[in-house]
Amino acid sequence: MIRLRAIQQILQWEWALEYRRSNGWFLPLLFAAMVGYLCSLLVREPSPTVWLALLWMTMVFSALQTALRSFAATPGQWLYLNQLVAPTELLVGKTITTALNCLLVTWTGLALFSLWLGWPHLPEEMGQVPLWPFVLSLSLGAIAISSTLSFTAALASKIERGTGIMAILSLPLLLPTLLIAMRASKLALLGTPIAELYPNWAGEILMAGLPLALGGLLFPYLWRS
Repeated sequence: MIRLRAIQQILQWEWALEYRRSNGWFLPLLFAAMVGYLCSLLVREPSPTVWLALLWMTMVFSALQTALRSFAATPGQWLYLNQLVAPTELLVGKTITTALNCLLVTWTGLALFSLWLGWPHLPEEMGQVPLWPFVLSLSLGAIAISSTLSFTAALASKIERGTGIMAILSLPLLLPTLLIAMRASKLALLGTPIAELYPNWAGEILMAGLPLALGGLLFPYLWRS
């Protein structure tokens, strides 16, 4: 059973580490800002599809940096965590931390893309498209991606040369998550009725929960090694 107190301790511990090494959260934000600015110099008035593809590219690489860093710990830190929490609690806590960082990068990237690239031009007959379905689709997609990457980073952290293993594991797991998230955000950006977005949002939630369920089964066995 997962203890909420243990999750809180992990979040506090992660916050203390992130505060001490400010480059941990600053580098993904800097990456998002640089990509957004370079895209504004190279692409003028992109179509909605191109605009969305550039945004997702920025989000995925920023999430990858965050996930790689979240499970990078010294043997002493692993020993401390082993005495503090259970393996499943560690996985959930690290996933929440990664998701919060990814949401921060996502919202910052969205604001910077809107500032430098402008909002995508939609046909006039579509009228005013509400913003909140698009933001919700992006946020759920960011959480699903962070959950998938946290799962693969957790498995790779206990294996030698884990970075290469993480890349191999992430590709087949990340592709369906990305396809669902990009479809949901594209439909929301183009003003699709809310009722048609529900299946895509449900798919994003499912893809966020599935890696946690698999990690809860597999990670404790690797943790003991």
